Amino acid sequence: MKVYTDDDGGRRLIGHADVPDDCGPVYEVPVVKEALAATEEFAVGAVTHPPEGGGAPVAERAVPAAPGQLVELLPGWAPLAS
Repeated sequence: MKVYTDDDGGRRLIGHADVPDDCGPVYEVPVVKEALAATEEFAVGAVTHPPEGGGAPVAERAVPAAPGQLVELLPGWAPLAS
């Protein structure tokens, strides 16, 4: 699933993660830090953006990561090549 972040009021594609398409609106990733077991919650929802060639906006199911959220915790995280 594609992962976006906020960028000057819009969404910017930053990478891809192995989030199942059939998951609910919140995807929980287990986080183990020393003796503490917790989860990081990622929202899953619709992200709308204009297509590259122009035309009507396209909506897709994606992870709109919150500013400062550690997307590296997502399974199969792969940032876009720079």
